[in-house]
Amino acid sequence: MRKFRTLLGATLAGACALTAMPGLAAAAPATAEQTAGLADTTGAYYTLAPARLMDTREGLGAPKAKIGPQSKVDLQVTGRGGVPTSGVGAVVLNVTITGPTSDSFVTAYPAGEARPDASSVNFAKGWLGSNNVTVKIGAGGQVSIYNRNGYTDVVVDVVGFYALDNSMVDRNGGQYEWFPPSRVFDTRTDPEGKPAAKDILEYSLDFGPEYNPHIKTLVFNLTAVSPTAAGYLTAWSGATSRPVSSTVNYGANVNVPNLAFVETTPCTGTEPYQWCTPGAPKFKIYTHASAHIVVDLVGDVDDGYSEWGMRFSPMSPTRIVDSRINQGIVGAVGPGATAKVTAPSEILTPDTDTLVMNVTAVKPTNNTVLIVWPADFDGLPKPGTSNLNPYANQIVSNAVLGVIGPNNQFNVYNHSGSTNVVADVVGTFYYPAPVAAGLAAQPDRSAPEVTGSTHR
Repeated sequence: MRKFRTLLGATLAGACALTAMPGLAAAAPATAEQTAGLADTTGAYYTLAPARLMDTREGLGAPKAKIGPQSKVDLQVTGRGGVPTSGVGAVVLNVTITGPTSDSFVTAYPAGEARPDASSVNFAKGWLGSNNVTVKIGAGGQVSIYNRNGYTDVVVDVVGFYALDNSMVDRNGGQYEWFPPSRVFDTRTDPEGKPAAKDILEYSLDFGPEYNPHIKTLVFNLTAVSPTAAGYLTAWSGATSRPVSSTVNYGANVNVPNLAFVETTPCTGTEPYQWCTPGAPKFKIYTHASAHIVVDLVGDVDDGYSEWGMRFSPMSPTRIVDSRINQGIVGAVGPGATAKVTAPSEILTPDTDTLVMNVTAVKPTNNTVLIVWPADFDGLPKPGTSNLNPYANQIVSNAVLGVIGPNNQFNVYNHSGSTNVVADVVGTFYYPAPVAAGLAAQPDRSAPEVTGSTHR
């Protein structure tokens, strides 16, 4: 049963460039669920501090060499970077491509399985970029990383995992809930101007005193806009020093988005100028080069408190859209046009709500923007956000958490020119049966209000 979910009266605040690391606030008293963990952990999400699992430039996790044409490496994931040795169904990775010698794509898939007709990151010769990739765990706790053409270095960071079964009861897992995509931070409208190289911005979202203690992770599309040089963004909770990992990798003078699962830490109430609400979740973003930063909120992970929480069911990558062959969408999507996609029934259950996808724009005729949102939900128009920002004649992909509407459909909008679209599903979010059976009418919830944002 799919229901329309909006923000629970969230308010927003922001600040940045704090030189002292903030202390951790004492959270509100833990509920029994927080203390004991979820009653059943199957499909629950577990956030991790970002950790590097593979870097072919350094010989970490793989031979110290670029991955060659039609070649793969099997990456050990379980037992590393905070990922448990067993009971893991899928991992959430950030996969970065650097220094490719040819136009190509990389596919991440469960080790031991036949390579699927799907892609995880698409790139051009000389490209620098990354993509959020969810991968089902394969044989021996490994995932395979395949490169199609030429030679390329690949860097892999892990940010979280999903439980395969009910063996994670001693850990503090959570459930995902979606929000209508909402632009919450945009430095282009900040009077402080464009963040400088090596700036650290700090932001907070206030969900109210009832929900703040339960928020563990925020899920958003993070975009670097008009960077002055090649570099990267790193998003993390801010409770520790900046990790040796990246969230968005970008070249000079391009707009590059990436989906991000970012762990949060509570505001202490002692921050300079008291810019955030005590107990509200906050996080940091570091930019290596001067770049504008845009944050589009799409969901969160809480500790199981919300009735709208969902669990994840992993699957091997499955292509459901390829407009080049009229699969899912007939022909290229034209300027200002919206295509409606029906999710195949074989990948759905009655409680499926969201498709975890890799969506690819294939050689648009103009620079454009692609937006994905659920179809046929009353009161849910096309959002003022973006999922992909491809340039003309590029092949660009990004992870999308695609909510399906009451008719099992989602919309894909193309802003300019025409472009072919490809979508590969790597898993689904579903409402646990007792929750799905008990969901009632839509709640009355308001959109967020921006209350402030500064940086220096």
